[in-house]
Amino acid sequence: MKSLSILKISTILFLIIPSVLFFLTWIHLWIGIPCVLFIAFYTWKTWHDSKNSTDKICISSLTILLCLGISMGLNYLLGIGEFLPQTYDFQANNFKYYDLITNQLPLYYPEQKTFLCYYTGYYLPSALLAKVFGIETCRNFSFLWSVIGMTLVFIWISTFTSKNIIGLLAIVLFFCNAWLFLKLLSYIEHFEEYLKHNFIQLNHFILNTSSLIASYAWATQHTIPACLGVCVLIENFKHKTDLKYLLLMLLSTIFWSPFTSVGLFPFVAFYFFKNIKNLLLSHSIYDLILMTSLIISFYPIILYFLSTEGIHENNTEFIWQTGVSFWWILYLIYAISNFIVWGIFLDYSKNKYKILWEIAVIFPCLIAVYRIGIYNDFNVRVSFPSLFMLSILVGISVIEKIKIKTMMGIGIAIYILSSYSNFNFIYKSIFVNKLLSTIEKPFIFRAKNMLEFQRVGYKDESAVLEYSLKRNSVFEKYFLKK
Repeated sequence: MKSLSILKISTILFLIIPSVLFFLTWIHLWIGIPCVLFIAFYTWKTWHDSKNSTDKICISSLTILLCLGISMGLNYLLGIGEFLPQTYDFQANNFKYYDLITNQLPLYYPEQKTFLCYYTGYYLPSALLAKVFGIETCRNFSFLWSVIGMTLVFIWISTFTSKNIIGLLAIVLFFCNAWLFLKLLSYIEHFEEYLKHNFIQLNHFILNTSSLIASYAWATQHTIPACLGVCVLIENFKHKTDLKYLLLMLLSTIFWSPFTSVGLFPFVAFYFFKNIKNLLLSHSIYDLILMTSLIISFYPIILYFLSTEGIHENNTEFIWQTGVSFWWILYLIYAISNFIVWGIFLDYSKNKYKILWEIAVIFPCLIAVYRIGIYNDFNVRVSFPSLFMLSILVGISVIEKIKIKTMMGIGIAIYILSSYSNFNFIYKSIFVNKLLSTIEKPFIFRAKNMLEFQRVGYKDESAVLEYSLKRNSVFEKYFLKK
């Protein structure tokens, strides 16, 4: 791999594939095929225009093999492919695979009288292959698909330093959230009620972040596009900014995870704002037309998610509506312990990434004031790109020794203690957890499909709405293939 050019096109093709499959299986072909053709042209045009200007960075075969080995080990240990036990969420994930494989697309649930409205980008490629080769092969396809995604992530990370690639990969891999700090606070009488589970809970309002390992084990579909998106953002900061590529990356993540797209948006918006003058110059009008057309091409996917039944008054609220009088203290604990504390590694006078630091700290603190979802998945998934961004920037700071020794030592001590949870997570995955269900046999709680499982698993009838397409919506009437 002689330059970043091959890595860039491999990344964007990996991210785009699920969206292309959606256009060809979920909506009318007279709409889907023109969208696919334009996206293909835009992708080729963007790659063709950027490949000659991309910095030549040699990525050795040894580095690629190292990243492949780490990716395979991570996926194996965390249960991807069903070689080892999986997290509780894979009970639902296995149902998603099963429903996609055994039913016609677009997926319709007769008993609930609704079409599926959910981000199936991670599942769809493996499920469609399993339709052809048999449901028993899906576990292998999902393992391969996941290994490819995380291999690309680790290769990207290896390009961010020339000093100690293994050190940077290790720091990023075991970077953790604020569980240790919250655990210590939970022993204080006034905090015990709100910090019982190593995250902050104000009645139904949960504030939580997730480390890379935990996020990958619990929500692979969110984690892979978030990691790839962050890597692309850092690459564009280090080298020449490519707005057309950034927009394509952002839109390609939507069908993987709309939450991830929201988490990446402020970083992409920064690049556009920074280059707004160049974008409006006469010689850039053609690029502006291309980017506008790309947004229109992705409009069916955007409209699909806007047509969800999942956002309603029972699962949304502001943090000050929780009924907890000192909510602001708990909010500050969340903001400081998860994001602001990592400023220990930041030297504003020398750190060239300070604007990325600022966005990665400010944005997740802002979105933390609002809840969407029964368990506030909005917060934990939207904040993950920022936390992953911080993990890479912390790693670069440590490797390049940006910060003075005393503060660096304090930061490293905090990091090492916090990382214990990652090793404990892997230990439980190997020796404690049990395989609860499989893709071939996902049936649990006597549920016959994923929506029934959600209703029983959450013990809440409204949980089904988070996976349901709004009846008689514009998308159902004019875009959905029936």
